[in-house]
Amino acid sequence: MNEQIDKESVEEGECSKRIEEAGEDSTTELDETEREIIVQSARHSALRLFGMNLYSTLVVCVFYLFSWETLASCSLGVALTVYLYYAFEEDESWDGGGLSWTLLSFAIITPMSSSIGMAFNRREVALRAISVLRADAYNIYSAHAIWDWRSPSHTSAKPTGRDARTNFSSLHHSDQVLTTLIDMGQELAQILTLPCITRARHRVTRQGKRECTKLTALSKQAMHSVIALHINALTIKTEHLKEEGLPGNEASRIRQWERNILEQINILRNIKTYRTPQALRSFARLFAIVLPGFYSPFFAQVARDVESLAFGLIFALLTSVALTALFESIRVLEDPFVANTTLDGIDINEELDVLLRTELTDARAVFFPDAEKMDLEPLRNR
Repeated sequence: MNEQIDKESVEEGECSKRIEEAGEDSTTELDETEREIIVQSARHSALRLFGMNLYSTLVVCVFYLFSWETLASCSLGVALTVYLYYAFEEDESWDGGGLSWTLLSFAIITPMSSSIGMAFNRREVALRAISVLRADAYNIYSAHAIWDWRSPSHTSAKPTGRDARTNFSSLHHSDQVLTTLIDMGQELAQILTLPCITRARHRVTRQGKRECTKLTALSKQAMHSVIALHINALTIKTEHLKEEGLPGNEASRIRQWERNILEQINILRNIKTYRTPQALRSFARLFAIVLPGFYSPFFAQVARDVESLAFGLIFALLTSVALTALFESIRVLEDPFVANTTLDGIDINEELDVLLRTELTDARAVFFPDAEKMDLEPLRNR
């Protein structure tokens, strides 16, 4: 009995030592990286940083906020401004400066700003769901890997808990759970990075409807694989632990994590499938393109007042660019899972594939330091 207690104490001490060493190594690396960043930032002068930030802002505007809508709106505004400027050049009684900007402010800017807020909130909900999913996946793996059910009294000299199971391999069992979690993350990332199917063309045009039908079927098939195969596989693995002696209360906690993962998966799927109101987006697109043209009399009047057509055209261009940039901000946030095409999108492959796999394999290295490096392919084929 004493030998069994000593063995258990040694195992617990070795595990704690491995965790502490891993923490010290990561802390040292973080300190060195932080020091390098601070030193590099201190070397930049304020003027240089200002220039870098201004250049970066211009690049973002040109490559991410300028679109075909910007070109169409600018072209319409410039063409009508030039036409009105020369058409009424000799008419001293003509006055185009009486237009009110109330329509632009309340009918266009306010709804577009609200849409941006709604889209950003959806992105934040998605980030939280991903965080919960990864945390629960880590907890599930650690439970299957090292949770034990030894007898606390140690009244018997016989091994208890996992040590008493002669035909049960904790490494093999937890590796299967780890592979299931990694595969689940990869397939979920594939679902969330599918092309968007909630544009207006997917509801109106034939080609858009066909594209929507194909992608919807593909998404449903992949989602069935995530839920029917991977979530069910996790449930079966928990039942295996119960058969080996895992108490019901601890199995219930694992069940709760499984339920949380399923809930977060459905939250992410709903964010991918259902967007901000389509009618509001269509309204914003149409008026962002057309409305600057209706204010061309005002721009022409400005050009006449300052005796400079170029100044009036710059005013027209700035108005068109501002409206279409706001609309483009709505569009790029509509699908938060496309970080490869937008600046503010979630890098879903990094979150659910790379980082999740790294976290789980690092935990495996701590829990089973003597095990061979894991090869995922053979486990997937079992």
